[in-house]
Amino acid sequence: MSKTSYVLIGIMVAALAYMGAVRIYQVYDRKAQQKAAESAAQTATFTFQNVPVSLAAPKPEPVNRPVEFTPAQSAIFLESGVLSDEQKTQQAQETIVSILDDYKEDPHLQKFNKDLSAATKGGASDLGALSGVELVRILKENPQVRQVVQENMQNPEFAKTVQEIFTNPQFVQSVKQLQGANAVPPAAPEAKKTE
Repeated sequence: MSKTSYVLIGIMVAALAYMGAVRIYQVYDRKAQQKAAESAAQTATFTFQNVPVSLAAPKPEPVNRPVEFTPAQSAIFLESGVLSDEQKTQQAQETIVSILDDYKEDPHLQKFNKDLSAATKGGASDLGALSGVELVRILKENPQVRQVVQENMQNPEFAKTVQEIFTNPQFVQSVKQLQGANAVPPAAPEAKKTE
């Protein structure tokens, strides 16, 4: 045999020895990890009045049956299809109440609500009453409501709050829904007069 053959045989034997050493190290490492896990499990178990207690988290049991889906109660959404007139009215009322709730802490709006309630003797307790279907009846029975609105609109902070409310497109759409397609929010004309 030539020198080259001996060199190649030597390289092959070295490669086989290296691969064998790597394999032996992998087996050793796996056994060491198993022993470490077993000793950790043994130290996590202690006895309480001669009853062994494990501190390890319990293993979850596999679920072999499908889980039934129970949807929550469905709410009314605009995109859920065609709504009945009653649902549209309810949705418009809920929208107005929700928007006005955002301003319930405003002291100027609270003062207006008190003045309105006093002027109508409790017939209209807040701005929401003027935004609903009862607006025409309230104005006919209580002509002093216009004066209450005009007096409060002279306060620039109140006028600013009312303008924020009446420029909300959802509020305007809800008022139109409740009062008819040609409805104008009740305080909008007075807001323009004071500016």
